[in-house]
Amino acid sequence: MVIVRPRGHDFLFTEAEMEVMIHDIRVARELGADGVVIGCLTADGRVDVQRCERLIKAAGALDITFHRAFDMSRDRGEALEDIIGLGINRVLSSGGQSDVPSGIAQLTALVKQAAGRASIMPGGGVTEQNLGEIVRASGVSEIHLSARHEVRGGMTWFNPHCSMGSFTKDDEYGWKEASADKVLLSKIALTAALAERYV
Repeated sequence: MVIVRPRGHDFLFTEAEMEVMIHDIRVARELGADGVVIGCLTADGRVDVQRCERLIKAAGALDITFHRAFDMSRDRGEALEDIIGLGINRVLSSGGQSDVPSGIAQLTALVKQAAGRASIMPGGGVTEQNLGEIVRASGVSEIHLSARHEVRGGMTWFNPHCSMGSFTKDDEYGWKEASADKVLLSKIALTAALAERYV
């Protein structure tokens, strides 16, 4: 699933940005992506149905997820109905809160509202430790997480007068990347939580 978002910040896109996203979706299709992750809002915080329809048309038969622009909508119940009406299969959400653990009640309500018409996929602050409880508490069947860990480079010399960017100035030679161990633990936790539903 390829996220299609030309920049950070808000989800009110210009026509030039729409053209970039349509192009990126076509490239994702040509390269064999399974799906795309999209989302557009109007200035007043509603789902921009017309712009989403254009992105959906470009996606063709690809699986589509609406990303966390959903969490910035003014009325998530209304937004969910708009997204379902667009035929989008999945909504990535923290329940409109800073992270999934804080949004469990909202996510549970969204799962009930969706009633199988779309999957609610929690994302934001999900870890291999809290994943099982999130699935049990909310009733979701899918989950999104980065499963990252800290990695250190081999450099021992650091120039204290220079950094390569605002995000690296405090730790120039450290970064985060996906951890196979965390992915495995997450899969085990998800499988166990889902299995409990059918016992």
